[in-house]
Amino acid sequence: MTFIMPSEIIHKQRTDWDGVLEDLFGIDPNQTCTDSINDSSSGFASDAASHTYSKTSMSTFKGSCSDSSESGRVSCREPPWSGTKTPTHREPNHYNPRDLNMQYRMSTPSPMSHKSSSSVKTTSSNRSSSKSSHISSHKLPTAPPVISYKNPAYEYQLDKHIEEIQYNIKRIELQDGQQYISSKPKSRHHKPSLFDLVTDDVIVNIFSNLPTDQLCRCSRVCNRWYRLSWDPLLWRRIVINSEKINVDKALKYLTKRLSYNTPTVCVIVERIILTGCEKLTNKGLHTIAKRCPELRHLEIQGCANITNDSLFEIASYCVNLEYLDTTGCPCVTSVSLTTQVLEQATAHHLRQIYLRFLDMTDCYALEDEGLKTLTLHCTQLQHLYLRRCVRIGDAGVQAIGINCPYIKELSISDCRKVTDYGVCALSKIGDNLRYLSVAKCDKVSDVGVIQLAKNCRKLRYLNVRGCEAVSDDAMDVLARNCTKLKSLDIGKCDVTDEGLQVLSHNCSQLKKLSLKSCDAITDDGVKCIAKKCRHLEQLNIQDCHLTVDAYRAVKRYCKKCFIEHTNPGFY
Repeated sequence: MTFIMPSEIIHKQRTDWDGVLEDLFGIDPNQTCTDSINDSSSGFASDAASHTYSKTSMSTFKGSCSDSSESGRVSCREPPWSGTKTPTHREPNHYNPRDLNMQYRMSTPSPMSHKSSSSVKTTSSNRSSSKSSHISSHKLPTAPPVISYKNPAYEYQLDKHIEEIQYNIKRIELQDGQQYISSKPKSRHHKPSLFDLVTDDVIVNIFSNLPTDQLCRCSRVCNRWYRLSWDPLLWRRIVINSEKINVDKALKYLTKRLSYNTPTVCVIVERIILTGCEKLTNKGLHTIAKRCPELRHLEIQGCANITNDSLFEIASYCVNLEYLDTTGCPCVTSVSLTTQVLEQATAHHLRQIYLRFLDMTDCYALEDEGLKTLTLHCTQLQHLYLRRCVRIGDAGVQAIGINCPYIKELSISDCRKVTDYGVCALSKIGDNLRYLSVAKCDKVSDVGVIQLAKNCRKLRYLNVRGCEAVSDDAMDVLARNCTKLKSLDIGKCDVTDEGLQVLSHNCSQLKKLSLKSCDAITDDGVKCIAKKCRHLEQLNIQDCHLTVDAYRAVKRYCKKCFIEHTNPGFY
C-alpha cells in the first residue's frame, strides 16, 4: 500500500485502481468476479442470488479515508475513472466478511444486512480456506478498526417496524377469520320478511283504506310500495281531511300525475272527498271541473271559501256527477249550470243536472229563489237534505213537490218558516216519498200530517219531533194509511195513550219509536206498544212519567229493545 503525504500530488497523480483491488481483495483484474454485494439504497441486503457485476459496479462506496494517530499518515483513495465490461457468467452471491467491515455506508444499515453479514461468516469460512493459498501470495493491509455507535433513530425505526409487522399479522389473521366465516355456505331456505309473504293484491287492498295523504307517504317507503301506491285502482277516490294541506296545489298535482294516457284530463278519479279543508278555494274546484270529467261523487264539507261559481262549473263540466255534499258551506246559495252552458244548451235535457243526492245542511244563505233554481235543474233528485236552512219557506218546499217527483228522502228540519201549506205540497210526491223530517217545524199541525199520510202510503220514516200541534187525530190517520211505518219520532207532541193504541194495532213492524217529553203518555200506552210491536229495537222514553212496570213490560216482550230513559229507578 502506498502512502502519499502531500495533498497537492493527489490531484495530479492518478491512482492505480486495479492495484488497489488486488491489494485489498486479492482479485486479479483480468479474472471474472464471482463475489458481489447486493446493496440497496435503503440499506437492505438480499439473501437471494443476484446477478454478477463488474469491477466498477462492485464498489458501493465513493472512497475511504483513514486517519492513524500512531503513524500520523493519511491514506486516501479515489474512485476509478474507467470501468470494464460486465461478465455474463452468473454464480451464487457470496459475502466476504472483510468486505463488509471495510465499507462505510452512507445510510443507516438495516437489520437484515447486519444479520446477513453475521450468517455469511460461518458459511463462507470453508470457501475462504480454499482460497488461502491464492490470497497468501499477496500481502494484505491491516483492516481499520470497526467503530459501532448506538443510533437511537435506528432503534426507534426498528421497534416501529416490528410493531407494524405484528399489526399486519393480526390483521391478516382477522381477515382470514372473516373470510372463513363468510365462506360458510348460506342456508338455502332464506327467511323472508312479512311483507315479502304478502301479495300485491293484498297490499293494494290495504292501501285502499288509507286517505290520500297517507297513501302518498307510503309511496316513499320503498320501490315496491311506490309501484303499488300508484295503482289505478287506488286512485278512483281522493280523500283529504286536513286543515293544513294546500288542497288547491295538491289537487293540481294529483290530477296531473294521474293523467296516464290522457294528458289533459284524469278519467280515473270518480270520488273526491274534501272534508274540513279550510284552504280549499274555487281554484281547487276549477281544477276538478276541468280535469275530472268522470267525477261522480264530491264532498266538500266545512269548506267556507266555496261559492256558487265553482259549484256551477262542477255541475256543468262533470256531467256524470250524482252525489254532492256541501254541508257547512255558508256562501252557497244554489246549484245550477253556468251562464255559458245555459246559453249554448238548446234542448231541455242539456240543461239538466243529473244529481241523485244533494246535502245542503247548514247552508244558511240558501233561500227560496235559489231552491227554485235548484229544483228546476236537478229534477232527478232522490235524496235532499236541507237541515237548518233557516231562510227557506213554503215557496221553496212547494217547488220541491212540483219539480222533483222522484224524491225518496227529504229533510227540512229546523226550517221554522215551513207550515202545513208546504207539507201539503210535498204530499204531491206520492208513494215515492219514504223518509220525511219536519222536526222542530213548530207551525206544522195535524192538517199537514193527515194530508201527507193520505197521499204517501209507503212512508217508512216520519219525524215530527217538536211539532206540538200534532195530536192523536194525526196518529190515527197515519197508523191506518202507513202500515209499513218502521220509525216514528213524536217527541214533545200532544199524543196520548189512545194514539199509541191505534199505532200499535196497525204498525206492528215498528222498530224505532221516540216518545221523549210526551207528558200525556202513561204505562198503559207503553205496555200496549210492547205487546203488539215485538220487533221494537229502540225506545226513547226520556222525560216521561212512567214507572218500573212499563220498563219491565218492554223488557219482557221486546228482548232486543234498547231503552233510552232518564229514570234512575229503571237501573
